[in-house]
Amino acid sequence: MTFNNLVRKELHQMRWIVIIGILFGLALAALIVGTFHYIGEIVEEIPPEILELLAHYEISRDLFFIFSDYTVYVWSQWQAKNLFQVGALLAIVIAATQFAGEVSRRTIGFYLTRPVSRRSGYLAKTLAGMIVLLAVFIGGTFLIWAGSAIMGYGADWGKLFVALLAGLVWMLAYYHFGCIISTLNREPVTAGVIIGAAGVLLSVPGLFDACLL
Repeated sequence: MTFNNLVRKELHQMRWIVIIGILFGLALAALIVGTFHYIGEIVEEIPPEILELLAHYEISRDLFFIFSDYTVYVWSQWQAKNLFQVGALLAIVIAATQFAGEVSRRTIGFYLTRPVSRRSGYLAKTLAGMIVLLAVFIGGTFLIWAGSAIMGYGADWGKLFVALLAGLVWMLAYYHFGCIISTLNREPVTAGVIIGAAGVLLSVPGLFDACLL
């Protein structure tokens, strides 16, 4: 079996992840674009005296800032939130099932009995995983862009695509870390818990305000 066939096999096995991911992206794009429209209308109807009173609260100032600029709004709802949260979850599921899942189901012998090296098998799996992750989130970004164009919302898409690139690099690095953990475990649940726990630990510094020097 050639390397390309191995990649196609992996992609075929993950086809439902791609389909569900694209459907999720479509629903999320509609929600993000639609929410901006309706929340914007609500904010416009708030009396000035109420807006002045709410301005004393930090959470209100943050919300007004987000909904006053569509570029900031899209970034806050996609790159800064869903890309990291859903991306991390999807990376965990794919990494944990690709290797530890094969051992648990006793299907790892498919690779070990084929005339391909273990390195080729590992690379085929990780390449397929990266293709799926990129397809889901680049596709989701395209759907948000298309929905925004239909609604007539303009944004600095150059900055948003740079932010997307940074998020994808982080997600792929986390996915590869998860693959390494998965190869060291026999149960996908155990591998998933370890990968997730590591992700939580990595996110802890972001929960605190930056220290002033």
